[in-house]
Amino acid sequence: MKILVDENIPAAVACFSQFGDVQQISGRQLSNTDIGDAEVLIVRSVTKVNEALLAGTGVQFVGSTTIGTDHLDLSYLGSAGVRVCNAPGSNAESVVDYVMSAICRIDNLLERLLMGESVGIVGFGNVGQRLARRLDALGIAWRAYDPLLDPASSPGLTSLNDVLKSSLLCLHAPLTRDGPYPSYHMINADQLAAMPKDGVLLNAGRGEVIATEALLALRDKRADISLVLDVWEGEPEFPAALASSCRIATPHIAGYSADGKLTGLKMVAAELADFLGLSLSPFAIPANMAKVKPVSCDGANVADFIRRAVTSVYDVESDAARFRRIIDAIDRGQQFDLLRKNYPVRRELAFSGLTATNPEFSKVLGALQSGR
Repeated sequence: MKILVDENIPAAVACFSQFGDVQQISGRQLSNTDIGDAEVLIVRSVTKVNEALLAGTGVQFVGSTTIGTDHLDLSYLGSAGVRVCNAPGSNAESVVDYVMSAICRIDNLLERLLMGESVGIVGFGNVGQRLARRLDALGIAWRAYDPLLDPASSPGLTSLNDVLKSSLLCLHAPLTRDGPYPSYHMINADQLAAMPKDGVLLNAGRGEVIATEALLALRDKRADISLVLDVWEGEPEFPAALASSCRIATPHIAGYSADGKLTGLKMVAAELADFLGLSLSPFAIPANMAKVKPVSCDGANVADFIRRAVTSVYDVESDAARFRRIIDAIDRGQQFDLLRKNYPVRRELAFSGLTATNPEFSKVLGALQSGR
């Protein structure tokens, strides 16, 4: 059996070799002629899996090691009899770590939230709910909008207008273009204008959820709004003018923790084993993913401890610094993908060797690591 796997999925060769002959491919560049006689395709979100890609091939199983499915033509795949799976929730904690690191790096935002200002969450799925859980543990107020959920069964859900009033607005909605509540361009000029003074807008979901032109207009009208963007319309291309105006801009790496990638890999591998009627055997993971460097933190107060602890494990500013170097590049789309391909190993807070020097901060540390 021939298995094609995206070259940016760590440990994929070691994992899937137990099922057949594994060949690594460039997920962004994959075409119909590259499929050959492959029967299994393992991808990430950069690969559009549809009829154009698979027509005339013998692919029977498609697995995506990421949480979303907007890159998968589920209707076509179903009609073609292809078994499909993804990895919901696999990198949710990684995205929450990204949000926490951004909170710690934007001037006074952490202190404002600890003093009673709130976080607004758009999209209350795996990421949104886990972010709320982390905020609850830290005593930070939040409210969420998700029209697909029943407010009676999900305390904290409210209207979009209420959520837009939050000091920090976090977008974690999946990309949908049809149905009663499509998320495509759901955040437009009117919604952006409703944000409070000195608000922060963070998008770590899908770039198309925000109307890019509205964001470009916002930067000229509302200099008080801070933008934190990890996702972009038209990736890997992105508007340099918008990226330059962001407080923090990164190349779609919020969910790129080594722990999240490994979790997604295992979820898809288990599905493939089930499809083949086999058992998933243990496999070797890279040494740099198995090691945890002990880190001990202290702080002058709770906010100082949180900031030191979070950024000692993952500092979003390092990703933003690398991204700034490619903003004005002629080939910035290619550079965008190279940043993702060569992304350093990053551990999640819950799997780090983080400890609190001062026992008084042990509860706060537990809240920071409350994800998994």
